[in-house]
Amino acid sequence: MCGIAGILSKKGENVVPLVGSMLHCMVNRGPDGAGLVADDRIVKSNSISAMQLQFQNVSGKSALGHTRLAIVGGTCGAQPFCSCDGRILLEHNGEIYNYKKIRERLGKRHKFTTTTDSEVIVHLIEDHLRKNSLLGAIKKTVAELDGVYALAIQDKKTGETVLVRDRIGVRQLYYADTNKFVAFASERKALWKIGIKEPTRGILPGSAIIISQDGRLQSFQVADPIPQKVRIIHRTMGSAVEAYRKALVDAMEKRVQDFQRIGIIFSGGIDSVLIAYLAAKMVPEVICYTGGVSGSSDIAYARQIADRLGLKLKVCEFDQEEVERLIPEVMNVIEDSNAGQVEVALPVYGAVKLAHEDGIKVMLTGQGADELFGGYSWYAKVVEKEGYKMLRRHMIEDLLLLYKETLEREDKITMAHSIELREPFLDPEVIKVALATSLRLNVRDGGDSFGKHVHRKLAEAVGIPKDISYRIKEAAQHGSGMHGMLDAIARKHGFDDSTIPRIYLEELKMREKKGSSQRYGYLFGDGKIWIAEPHMQMFLDSILKKMARFELMATQ
Repeated sequence: MCGIAGILSKKGENVVPLVGSMLHCMVNRGPDGAGLVADDRIVKSNSISAMQLQFQNVSGKSALGHTRLAIVGGTCGAQPFCSCDGRILLEHNGEIYNYKKIRERLGKRHKFTTTTDSEVIVHLIEDHLRKNSLLGAIKKTVAELDGVYALAIQDKKTGETVLVRDRIGVRQLYYADTNKFVAFASERKALWKIGIKEPTRGILPGSAIIISQDGRLQSFQVADPIPQKVRIIHRTMGSAVEAYRKALVDAMEKRVQDFQRIGIIFSGGIDSVLIAYLAAKMVPEVICYTGGVSGSSDIAYARQIADRLGLKLKVCEFDQEEVERLIPEVMNVIEDSNAGQVEVALPVYGAVKLAHEDGIKVMLTGQGADELFGGYSWYAKVVEKEGYKMLRRHMIEDLLLLYKETLEREDKITMAHSIELREPFLDPEVIKVALATSLRLNVRDGGDSFGKHVHRKLAEAVGIPKDISYRIKEAAQHGSGMHGMLDAIARKHGFDDSTIPRIYLEELKMREKKGSSQRYGYLFGDGKIWIAEPHMQMFLDSILKKMARFELMATQ
């Protein structure tokens, strides 16, 4: 995991100091190394602070910078990487799980300078460039990569820069096109740092943006986020569970290989329990981390389940004062003030902070299981009212929007603590199995209160007791106690139903809904459970305004 930042000036100005500022505000994404290329000069260092001294001797109207969190390849692996012929420069944020196999194939024709997973990408592009255009070479490259990535690629021959995002959008990359320059970065705050205001844009999953030498932008699809045509293969529980078992075990082994210790974002729900239970069979030391309000149900269940399954657990318990203090910090980290996002982010932030204090470098998450196997409570009600065909549409929509409704948020939280997050349920083979499984096996018609039955049956099959596998878990914001806590804090500061102007309520209706519960789930149940009350959102907006004023004062 790393940070990427870059600028192309449209007016021929030196942008190296600006890229340096962008990298500095993302230092937690890469404490183990830094690199920069400006025009034709490459500078690398073991840290951003050390590299800052070298910026004085480097200039250019275009610059590409990188911060590195060393996971694969040890201390040698500062980016950018250069192709053997010197034509292609590459920066990568993410993980490539089949890099050893690719490297073995390319090793006879290419000179490798590190043992990192990232370096195989530049040589793979170089290999495909022998018979393809740059775009064609990128398409063929991403078709071979098993992993997640955000890429920044420079072609010295054409002067083009290409930004690429993995097919499901696990790793993000944002960009902005102004009258002065085109800029891009792994986090929006790096763009804000150089004076760019919202709206900024994100590279879409499976897409590429080509930036020409004169600053023109073109967008292309380079990979399908999910298979376009999927035939239903698994119509019996036995067939589905066996295929799922193989895919998930393979996905887990890819993500934990070579590690002696690993962390789990753990809530006590079956998704994180299954991940932790499997990881404990593969890694010598597995530590589960839970966050929530003192006395919350998630904390109580996490402790009970960890004890029964023999899992090591550490808990971050918040009181009201701690939550109130953390709200602005978390909003800054996730770059969002949406109440639903904030109240889910808070317990995750607490769990990840504990992992960082323990020196954990990689964590696993259970994200994606609900969207793939039908875990949300409203899915069964969709079947009752609209049928399985409409449920399939909703589930695919939820999966395709996962990148901005969950993945970006949790990437920013973990990277704020210099931890890499990995998502086994979003492995391509797991997705294929889920899409090839009859929905009737996972979501039963007629008031199914559980859902994701294939998922739960696999948990039983690997040894997790049935009462744990079939426990109905509250939504994260409720189970952790954060929804009620945020409500109490808002009311403490004078925000309640009586303080909400009508014009504000109308403005709220125009905002983007994040999460399937906010987008349509509330239509199939008690809306108050899923939609944050307006006074809570208004309270968070008031904090955002204060934060914006502070940042403005700090830059003057």
